[in-house]
Amino acid sequence: MRVARLIYIPERDHTFPATSPERPFRDFSVAGVSIAAYCASRLREAGFEAVFNPEAAVTESAAEVVEVSMHDFSPEAAAWLASCGTGEVRNEEGRLLARKGPGNGLSRVFSGREAAVERLVYPWDLLDWQERMMEGMEGDDFSGRPGVYVLGSLRVGKGTVVMPGVVVEGSAWVGDGCRLGPNCHLRGYVSMGNGCVAGQGVELKNCIIGDGTFIPHLSYAGDSIIGSDVNFGAGTVCSNFRHDGGEHRMMAAGKLEITGRNKLGAVIGDHVRLGANTVVLPGRVVPPGAWTMPGETFTGTCIPGRKCRNTEKAACGGTLPGMRPLAG
Repeated sequence: MRVARLIYIPERDHTFPATSPERPFRDFSVAGVSIAAYCASRLREAGFEAVFNPEAAVTESAAEVVEVSMHDFSPEAAAWLASCGTGEVRNEEGRLLARKGPGNGLSRVFSGREAAVERLVYPWDLLDWQERMMEGMEGDDFSGRPGVYVLGSLRVGKGTVVMPGVVVEGSAWVGDGCRLGPNCHLRGYVSMGNGCVAGQGVELKNCIIGDGTFIPHLSYAGDSIIGSDVNFGAGTVCSNFRHDGGEHRMMAAGKLEITGRNKLGAVIGDHVRLGANTVVLPGRVVPPGAWTMPGETFTGTCIPGRKCRNTEKAACGGTLPGMRPLAG
Protein backbone atom coordinates (compact mmCIF):
# COMPACT_ATOMS: atom_id res chain seq x y z
CA MET A 1 0.00 0.00 0.00
CA ARG A 2 1.22 3.51 -0.79
CA VAL A 3 1.92 5.92 2.09
CA ALA A 4 0.52 9.45 2.38
CA ARG A 5 1.63 11.84 5.11
CA LEU A 6 -0.91 14.50 6.04
CA ILE A 7 0.77 17.88 6.40
CA TYR A 8 -0.32 21.00 8.27
CA ILE A 9 0.65 24.30 6.62
CA PRO A 10 0.38 27.12 9.20
CA GLU A 11 0.22 29.90 6.63
CA ARG A 12 -2.81 28.24 5.01
CA ASP A 13 -4.73 27.90 8.28
CA HIS A 14 -7.14 30.83 8.73
CA THR A 15 -9.74 28.90 10.74
CA PHE A 16 -9.12 30.66 14.09
CA PRO A 17 -11.05 30.98 16.39
CA ALA A 18 -13.06 27.95 15.20
CA THR A 19 -9.85 26.09 15.92
CA SER A 20 -7.59 27.03 18.82
CA PRO A 21 -4.58 25.83 20.85
CA GLU A 22 -7.08 23.81 22.89
CA ARG A 23 -8.67 22.37 19.72
CA PRO A 24 -5.98 22.44 17.02
CA PHE A 25 -6.82 22.18 13.35
CA ARG A 26 -6.17 18.44 12.95
CA ASP A 27 -8.39 17.68 15.99
CA PHE A 28 -11.31 19.93 15.03
CA SER A 29 -14.25 17.55 14.76
CA VAL A 30 -17.73 17.29 13.31
CA ALA A 31 -20.05 14.42 14.26
CA GLY A 32 -17.24 12.85 16.26
CA VAL A 33 -14.78 12.76 13.34
CA SER A 34 -11.68 14.98 13.33
CA ILE A 35 -10.22 16.64 10.25
CA ALA A 36 -7.17 14.35 10.42
CA ALA A 37 -9.32 11.23 10.70
CA TYR A 38 -11.54 12.35 7.84
CA CYS A 39 -8.58 13.02 5.53
CA ALA A 40 -6.99 9.70 6.51
CA SER A 41 -10.19 7.80 5.69
CA ARG A 42 -10.47 9.49 2.28
CA LEU A 43 -6.84 8.59 1.53
CA ARG A 44 -7.44 4.96 2.52
CA GLU A 45 -10.27 4.89 -0.02
CA ALA A 46 -7.72 6.02 -2.61
CA GLY A 47 -5.32 3.20 -1.68
CA PHE A 48 -3.02 4.95 0.79
CA GLU A 49 -1.86 4.26 4.31
CA ALA A 50 -2.19 7.67 5.97
CA VAL A 51 0.11 8.98 8.71
CA PHE A 52 0.26 12.38 10.37
CA ASN A 53 3.22 12.64 12.70
CA PRO A 54 6.29 13.84 10.74
CA GLU A 55 8.45 11.45 12.78
CA ALA A 56 6.18 8.44 12.27
CA ALA A 57 8.05 5.42 10.92
CA VAL A 58 6.93 4.20 7.51
CA THR A 59 8.04 1.21 5.47
CA GLU A 60 8.65 3.15 2.25
CA SER A 61 11.65 5.39 1.70
CA ALA A 62 11.16 9.14 2.08
CA ALA A 63 11.20 9.51 -1.70
CA GLU A 64 8.11 7.30 -2.03
CA VAL A 65 5.95 8.99 0.61
CA VAL A 66 3.39 11.43 -0.79
CA GLU A 67 2.79 14.46 1.44
CA VAL A 68 -0.81 15.67 1.20
CA SER A 69 -2.11 19.06 2.35
CA MET A 70 -5.08 18.97 4.73
CA HIS A 71 -6.01 22.53 3.72
CA ASP A 72 -6.35 22.08 -0.05
CA PHE A 73 -7.14 18.39 0.13
CA SER A 74 -7.23 16.16 -2.94
CA PRO A 75 -6.82 12.36 -2.81
CA GLU A 76 -7.02 12.33 -6.63
CA ALA A 77 -3.99 14.58 -6.94
CA ALA A 78 -2.11 12.47 -4.39
CA ALA A 79 -2.89 9.29 -6.32
CA TRP A 80 -1.64 10.82 -9.57
CA LEU A 81 1.62 11.96 -7.96
CA ALA A 82 2.19 8.57 -6.32
CA SER A 83 2.40 6.96 -9.75
CA CYS A 84 4.96 9.50 -11.01
CA GLY A 85 8.43 10.65 -10.04
CA THR A 86 9.31 13.19 -7.38
CA GLY A 87 7.67 16.58 -7.59
CA GLU A 88 4.57 18.48 -6.57
CA VAL A 89 1.01 19.12 -7.62
CA ARG A 90 -0.77 22.45 -7.23
CA ASN A 91 -4.22 23.74 -8.09
CA GLU A 92 -5.01 26.54 -10.50
CA GLU A 93 -4.57 29.09 -7.69
CA GLY A 94 -1.04 27.85 -7.06
CA ARG A 95 -1.90 26.16 -3.74
CA LEU A 96 0.02 23.03 -2.83
CA LEU A 97 -2.05 19.84 -3.04
CA ALA A 98 0.64 17.16 -2.74
CA ARG A 99 4.40 16.68 -3.02
CA LYS A 100 6.79 13.73 -3.13
CA GLY A 101 10.52 13.43 -2.62
CA PRO A 102 13.30 16.01 -2.33
CA GLY A 103 14.75 18.18 -5.04
CA ASN A 104 13.29 19.74 -8.15
CA GLY A 105 11.10 17.12 -9.74
CA LEU A 106 8.09 17.44 -11.98
CA SER A 107 5.46 20.08 -11.33
CA ARG A 108 1.84 19.79 -12.38
CA VAL A 109 -1.15 22.12 -12.09
CA PHE A 110 -4.50 20.37 -11.77
CA SER A 111 -7.68 22.04 -12.94
CA GLY A 112 -10.91 21.57 -11.03
CA ARG A 113 -12.08 19.20 -13.77
CA GLU A 114 -9.10 16.88 -13.26
CA ALA A 115 -9.07 16.62 -9.48
CA ALA A 116 -11.62 17.66 -6.87
CA VAL A 117 -10.20 19.82 -4.08
CA GLU A 118 -11.82 20.19 -0.67
CA ARG A 119 -10.72 23.50 0.81
CA LEU A 120 -10.36 23.61 4.60
CA VAL A 121 -8.81 27.03 5.05
CA TYR A 122 -11.44 29.42 6.45
CA PRO A 123 -14.09 29.00 9.17
CA TRP A 124 -16.92 28.90 6.64
CA ASP A 125 -15.12 26.03 4.85
CA LEU A 126 -15.73 23.99 8.02
CA LEU A 127 -19.48 24.51 7.63
CA ASP A 128 -19.29 23.19 4.07
CA TRP A 129 -17.22 20.24 5.31
CA GLN A 130 -19.87 19.46 7.94
CA GLU A 131 -22.50 19.20 5.21
CA ARG A 132 -20.35 16.76 3.22
CA MET A 133 -19.59 14.75 6.35
CA MET A 134 -23.18 14.40 7.57
CA GLU A 135 -25.09 14.07 4.33
CA GLY A 136 -26.98 10.80 4.38
CA MET A 137 -26.09 10.07 8.02
CA GLU A 138 -28.17 7.34 9.62
CA GLY A 139 -29.82 8.21 12.91
CA ASP A 140 -31.12 6.47 16.01
CA ASP A 141 -34.70 5.25 16.25
CA PHE A 142 -36.96 7.77 18.00
CA SER A 143 -40.22 6.45 16.57
CA GLY A 144 -41.44 5.36 20.00
CA ARG A 145 -40.61 8.61 21.80
CA PRO A 146 -43.73 10.73 22.32
CA GLY A 147 -43.29 14.37 21.43
CA VAL A 148 -40.00 13.87 19.55
CA TYR A 149 -40.22 14.52 15.81
CA VAL A 150 -37.25 13.51 13.65
CA LEU A 151 -37.79 14.50 10.02
CA GLY A 152 -34.36 13.35 8.95
CA SER A 153 -31.80 11.77 11.28
CA LEU A 154 -30.71 12.27 14.90
CA ARG A 155 -27.83 10.44 16.57
CA VAL A 156 -27.12 10.95 20.27
CA GLY A 157 -24.35 9.80 22.56
CA LYS A 158 -24.31 7.99 25.86
CA GLY A 159 -26.34 9.66 28.61
CA THR A 160 -27.89 12.30 26.34
CA VAL A 161 -31.46 13.24 27.23
CA VAL A 162 -33.96 14.09 24.49
CA MET A 163 -37.03 15.78 25.97
CA PRO A 164 -40.52 16.29 24.48
CA GLY A 165 -40.95 18.94 21.83
CA VAL A 166 -37.62 18.32 20.09
CA VAL A 167 -37.91 18.67 16.31
CA VAL A 168 -35.11 17.71 13.92
CA GLU A 169 -35.27 18.68 10.24
CA GLY A 170 -32.10 17.46 8.57
CA SER A 171 -29.17 15.69 10.24
CA ALA A 172 -28.12 16.23 13.86
CA TRP A 173 -25.29 14.54 15.76
CA VAL A 174 -25.19 15.11 19.52
CA GLY A 175 -22.39 13.89 21.81
CA ASP A 176 -22.41 12.28 25.26
CA GLY A 177 -24.11 13.74 28.32
CA CYS A 178 -26.11 16.42 26.50
CA ARG A 179 -29.65 17.68 26.96
CA LEU A 180 -32.01 18.58 24.12
CA GLY A 181 -35.25 20.39 24.82
CA PRO A 182 -37.85 20.71 25.83
CA ASN A 183 -39.14 22.37 22.67
CA CYS A 184 -35.99 22.95 20.64
CA HIS A 185 -35.57 22.88 16.88
CA LEU A 186 -32.49 21.55 15.06
CA ARG A 187 -32.43 21.96 11.30
CA GLY A 188 -30.01 21.61 8.45
CA TYR A 189 -26.77 20.06 9.69
CA VAL A 190 -26.01 20.38 13.41
CA SER A 191 -23.10 18.81 15.30
CA MET A 192 -22.82 19.22 19.08
CA GLY A 193 -19.95 18.06 21.31
CA ASN A 194 -20.15 16.41 24.72
CA GLY A 195 -21.88 17.96 27.72
CA CYS A 196 -23.92 20.52 25.77
CA VAL A 197 -27.40 21.94 26.31
CA ALA A 198 -29.88 23.14 23.68
CA GLY A 199 -32.92 23.96 25.76
CA GLN A 200 -36.35 25.53 25.79
CA GLY A 201 -37.19 27.55 22.69
CA VAL A 202 -33.73 27.14 21.10
CA GLU A 203 -33.32 26.94 17.33
CA LEU A 204 -30.04 25.86 15.75
CA LYS A 205 -29.51 25.76 11.99
CA ASN A 206 -26.29 24.54 10.33
CA CYS A 207 -24.14 24.89 13.46
CA ILE A 208 -20.96 23.26 14.77
CA ILE A 209 -20.78 23.40 18.57
CA GLY A 210 -17.89 22.40 20.84
CA ASP A 211 -17.90 20.61 24.20
CA GLY A 212 -19.59 21.99 27.30
CA THR A 213 -21.50 24.78 25.57
CA PHE A 214 -24.83 25.89 27.04
CA ILE A 215 -27.59 27.41 24.91
CA PRO A 216 -30.32 26.88 27.48
CA HIS A 217 -33.29 28.98 26.42
CA LEU A 218 -34.91 31.26 23.84
CA SER A 219 -31.90 31.59 21.55
CA TYR A 220 -31.15 31.27 17.84
CA ALA A 221 -27.92 30.56 15.97
CA GLY A 222 -27.71 30.04 12.22
CA ASP A 223 -24.73 28.94 10.08
CA SER A 224 -22.38 29.46 13.02
CA ILE A 225 -19.37 27.81 14.63
CA ILE A 226 -19.54 27.98 18.41
CA GLY A 227 -16.57 26.92 20.53
CA SER A 228 -16.29 24.97 23.76
CA ASP A 229 -17.38 26.25 27.18
CA VAL A 230 -19.57 28.99 25.69
CA ASN A 231 -22.69 30.26 27.44
CA PHE A 232 -25.61 31.95 25.70
CA GLY A 233 -27.69 34.19 27.94
CA ALA A 234 -31.45 33.96 27.42
CA GLY A 235 -32.61 35.44 24.13
CA THR A 236 -29.18 35.54 22.48
CA VAL A 237 -29.30 35.63 18.68
CA CYS A 238 -26.55 34.90 16.13
CA SER A 239 -28.14 36.21 12.96
CA ASN A 240 -27.04 34.90 9.57
CA PHE A 241 -28.70 36.99 6.84
CA ARG A 242 -28.18 40.53 5.60
CA HIS A 243 -31.25 42.67 4.95
CA ASP A 244 -30.09 43.21 1.36
CA GLY A 245 -29.46 39.49 0.84
CA GLY A 246 -25.89 40.25 -0.13
CA GLU A 247 -22.78 38.12 0.16
CA HIS A 248 -21.11 38.02 3.55
CA ARG A 249 -17.54 38.94 4.33
CA MET A 250 -15.72 37.81 7.49
CA MET A 251 -12.46 38.66 9.21
CA ALA A 252 -9.83 35.93 8.85
CA ALA A 253 -6.15 36.32 9.71
CA GLY A 254 -6.61 40.09 9.99
CA LYS A 255 -8.22 40.51 6.55
CA LEU A 256 -11.81 40.96 5.49
CA GLU A 257 -12.44 37.99 3.21
CA ILE A 258 -15.27 37.31 0.77
CA THR A 259 -17.03 34.12 1.88
CA GLY A 260 -19.20 33.31 -1.13
CA ARG A 261 -22.15 32.77 1.22
CA ASN A 262 -25.36 34.76 1.69
CA LYS A 263 -26.10 32.85 4.91
CA LEU A 264 -23.35 33.10 7.52
CA GLY A 265 -23.62 33.61 11.26
CA ALA A 266 -20.83 33.96 13.82
CA VAL A 267 -17.56 32.26 14.65
CA ILE A 268 -17.37 32.22 18.44
CA GLY A 269 -14.20 31.22 20.27
CA ASP A 270 -13.90 29.13 23.42
CA HIS A 271 -14.95 30.40 26.88
CA VAL A 272 -17.18 33.20 25.55
CA ARG A 273 -20.03 34.56 27.72
CA LEU A 274 -22.87 36.25 25.85
CA GLY A 275 -25.18 38.30 28.07
CA ALA A 276 -28.96 37.92 27.87
CA ASN A 277 -30.50 39.36 24.68
CA THR A 278 -27.14 39.78 22.98
CA VAL A 279 -27.35 40.07 19.19
CA VAL A 280 -24.31 39.01 17.19
CA LEU A 281 -24.50 40.47 13.70
CA PRO A 282 -23.94 38.22 10.67
CA GLY A 283 -20.41 37.24 9.74
CA ARG A 284 -18.82 38.41 12.99
CA VAL A 285 -15.92 36.85 14.88
CA VAL A 286 -16.14 36.73 18.68
CA PRO A 287 -12.67 36.13 20.14
CA PRO A 288 -12.01 33.51 22.82
CA GLY A 289 -12.77 34.61 26.36
CA ALA A 290 -14.89 37.61 25.32
CA TRP A 291 -17.93 38.72 27.37
CA THR A 292 -20.87 40.85 26.27
CA MET A 293 -23.27 42.86 28.40
CA PRO A 294 -27.01 42.07 28.45
CA GLY A 295 -28.80 43.64 25.48
CA GLU A 296 -25.58 44.34 23.62
CA THR A 297 -25.27 44.25 19.83
CA PHE A 298 -21.95 42.73 18.88
CA THR A 299 -20.71 44.52 15.76
CA GLY A 300 -17.21 43.07 15.66
CA THR A 301 -15.48 46.45 15.80
CA CYS A 302 -12.68 47.35 18.20
CA ILE A 303 -13.43 50.00 20.82
CA PRO A 304 -10.29 51.95 21.81
CA GLY A 305 -9.51 52.11 25.50
CA ARG A 306 -11.56 49.08 26.51
CA LYS A 307 -9.71 46.21 28.13
CA CYS A 308 -10.03 42.76 26.59
CA ARG A 309 -10.72 39.71 28.72
CA ASN A 310 -9.09 37.54 26.10
CA THR A 311 -5.79 36.00 27.21
CA GLU A 312 -4.67 35.10 23.68
CA LYS A 313 -3.00 38.37 22.71
CA ALA A 314 -2.25 37.15 19.20
CA ALA A 315 -5.91 36.31 18.75
CA CYS A 316 -7.26 39.65 19.83
CA GLY A 317 -5.58 42.19 22.10
CA GLY A 318 -7.21 44.93 20.04
CA THR A 319 -4.67 44.23 17.31
CA LEU A 320 -6.84 42.47 14.74
CA PRO A 321 -9.67 44.23 12.92
CA GLY A 322 -13.02 42.73 13.72
CA MET A 323 -11.88 41.31 17.09
CA ARG A 324 -13.76 43.34 19.68
CA PRO A 325 -12.11 43.96 23.07
CA LEU A 326 -14.55 44.02 25.99
CA ALA A 327 -14.52 45.90 29.27
CA GLY A 328 -12.71 44.27 32.20
